[in-house]
Amino acid sequence: MPRQRRSTNFLRPVYRLGWLLIWSLWGFTLFFGIPAVMPHDDVVGWGFASLAVTAVAYLLHRLWDWLVVGRPFPGR
Repeated sequence: MPRQRRSTNFLRPVYRLGWLLIWSLWGFTLFFGIPAVMPHDDVVGWGFASLAVTAVAYLLHRLWDWLVVGRPFPGR
């Protein structure tokens, strides 16, 4: 049985706070975490690390959508 979408009026501040937290951590990791851990001459490694961090942030955002709003995952 498909899960019914929730009304976001009550949960909208919670949703936005989660969104802000996820993407703020993404930006912090991208600008401070990766340069602190990766060697400065490894351009390909920086690219892969940036893609990995972005993919994790996107998946967390989609999971947050599903938990708070009840939006289905893409392709479902």
